[in-house]
Amino acid sequence: MIEGAVEILREKGLEGLTLSEVSRRSHVSIGSIYCRVQSKEHLLREVQARVLREMEHEFAMLVNRVRRRMLPLRELVPVLVRELALYLRRHAVLLNSFMQQAQRDDHMAVEGRRSYSQAMLDFKLLLLEHQAEFGHPDPERATSACFIIVYGTLARYLGLGAIPGEHSGAGEGDWKQLVEDLGLMALAFLTARQPINAGR
Repeated sequence: MIEGAVEILREKGLEGLTLSEVSRRSHVSIGSIYCRVQSKEHLLREVQARVLREMEHEFAMLVNRVRRRMLPLRELVPVLVRELALYLRRHAVLLNSFMQQAQRDDHMAVEGRRSYSQAMLDFKLLLLEHQAEFGHPDPERATSACFIIVYGTLARYLGLGAIPGEHSGAGEGDWKQLVEDLGLMALAFLTARQPINAGR
């Protein structure tokens, strides 16, 4: 049932998901579906929980593969940003559906924020292993800012959370150039020597 719902979301997005279509795809009767979930909204929660667990495992494995390469910071940051970008692009269709639904479902919003926080933590912990190479006086804040800015920019490009037909900036500009520039900007931010009281 969940696999059928995932297929529909990948092909048709949130608007294409109906319990009758889930029933047809999964060869599970509508009655059986209602024995397991109360509504389409509850099914979406189950789908999100399964998919986000799988995504979190995938991202953790991805970060560990990058870690094992033992790269210096100047190489690590662009590689890690590129891997995050490719990861988000692979899952953009499902993430977009979850983010749309989260605008009206607090439970899904909470789960989405939890998963986002886990990805941020994995990203930050790898970078913080190299904080001796940082120029920024506050490594914790610097790595958080890098993730927030990189993720937000990529999410905008991919149209995550946008209602179909709504202008979101999705797809504007060259993808490869954007990813490369984000990696270089993140690296510059982490390594630039900055006064401790800068901006205060």
